[in-house]
Amino acid sequence: MLTIVNRTVLSLITLFIAYIVHKVIMKSIERVTETVGKEVKAPKTLSVLLAFLIYGFAIAGILAIWDLNLAPYLAGLGISGIVLGLAFQEPLTNFLSGILVLVTRKVFEGEVVDIDGLTGVVDVIKMNHTHIRTFDGKLILIPNRRVWTGTVTKFWPGKYRRIDIDVTVDYSSDPNVVLDVLKKVLEDEPLVVKDGSVENAVVFKSFDSNGMTYTLRFWTERETYFDTLNAVAGRTKVYLENAGIKIPYNILEVRLREDTQGGTRTR
Repeated sequence: MLTIVNRTVLSLITLFIAYIVHKVIMKSIERVTETVGKEVKAPKTLSVLLAFLIYGFAIAGILAIWDLNLAPYLAGLGISGIVLGLAFQEPLTNFLSGILVLVTRKVFEGEVVDIDGLTGVVDVIKMNHTHIRTFDGKLILIPNRRVWTGTVTKFWPGKYRRIDIDVTVDYSSDPNVVLDVLKKVLEDEPLVVKDGSVENAVVFKSFDSNGMTYTLRFWTERETYFDTLNAVAGRTKVYLENAGIKIPYNILEVRLREDTQGGTRTR
């Protein structure tokens, strides 16, 4: 016959073993993936799933240690059970929705998504909430039910991301020369993707008040987005200057008028 002290010690040991098993399994997965030259996809979400399974077995073991059978208690709840069921309806819905989101991969850790107007990077998918980290550093917890039933927009699902840059040139410029120079910019920039799976282009956009505007549309790897943006912008300015093509800019002209009556000047 186990005493209360023995059962308490066994319960703590069970939880400790579950903790160690969880850590060991995660470390083993990381070592195996490193050995084969790959990385663990969605490590945070995977850790949550493993923890749920392992600690679930641990709790079942603890119930057995204490000789607890929950069936009679659940059967005797009656009206209280209905009240509890209604109270836990939302968490259970989020839990089941979370499983569906994981199984169907509607969203995935590391993806840039928009979920009903909330945009950011998926940080982790937990049992009840999906954590979205916005581009300004905020952490948003979205109920999994909303993720499952809502509209999800995935930005850049592939490995490449497109960049659009508008360039305005003076009206005195030859349009054909401008197109040739801007195309040369994209051809010479090594960070711009040119593997045939995507298409880079220079297209006319509009006649504006201060010049003709063209759009450079090109693709780059997601990891080098800002480097490519800066490189193309700098190269564009240099190539246009070398070709003698002016980039117009606004000039503020201030005129001074002399008052003939009082001898004062107004601006």
